[in-house]
Amino acid sequence: MQTQAPSRTSSDTAASKLLRRARELQPVLRQRAAQAEQLRRVPDETIADFHRAGLFRALQPARVGGAELHPADFFDICAEIAQGCASSAWVLSNLAYHHQFLALWPDRAQQEVWGPSPDTLVGSSYIFARGTARQVDGGYEIEGQWPFSSGIDPCGWCVLGAMASDAPGEPPRPRYFLLPREDYEVLDTWHVVGLRATGSKDFAVGKAFVPGYRSLSFDEVAAAQAPGLSLHA
Repeated sequence: MQTQAPSRTSSDTAASKLLRRARELQPVLRQRAAQAEQLRRVPDETIADFHRAGLFRALQPARVGGAELHPADFFDICAEIAQGCASSAWVLSNLAYHHQFLALWPDRAQQEVWGPSPDTLVGSSYIFARGTARQVDGGYEIEGQWPFSSGIDPCGWCVLGAMASDAPGEPPRPRYFLLPREDYEVLDTWHVVGLRATGSKDFAVGKAFVPGYRSLSFDEVAAAQAPGLSLHA
């Protein structure tokens, strides 16, 4: 049986306001395109513009002051940004999505990221085979190098994917791990042609400890049983 996609439930006012702000940024993004290509990342001025316009928080839960837009409304916003700079739209879509993804985590993890500032940006790499995760007392020990983390430079945190066993003798399963900036090193590895300005660099982690509440099971997410769902509708 074919299921129907959910209808848009965003406030028309919020969605139209952010869409208008995205459209207004097109001229300056076009002007910065060459600079972004040279930098091989989105310029700091563009990141600041996205913050001021509220675009990064388009998908963030209303509980922490976000716009909580329907994804389809956010896709329209990204399409407007792409008219000015495709790489900037790529980074916006990636980092803004992480505000929605963070809503799935335990409240304690959310508070560590959003408590100091709800504008804190989170990077990611979900290539599970590129590092190791070993269960230890109170959490996990993480080590490895993860590639293609788009927009990682202005981020204060990152989410990485790794395989881990939850009990001795059990096969490893995919898990997500949330780490602060001091626990990973950004590596300048992004020397490409296409989407050059996305700054999709590697980051390396050298035996960092991640407490259990900052880890999330892929299976929990896939089954819609993530702990954060009790906090956000």
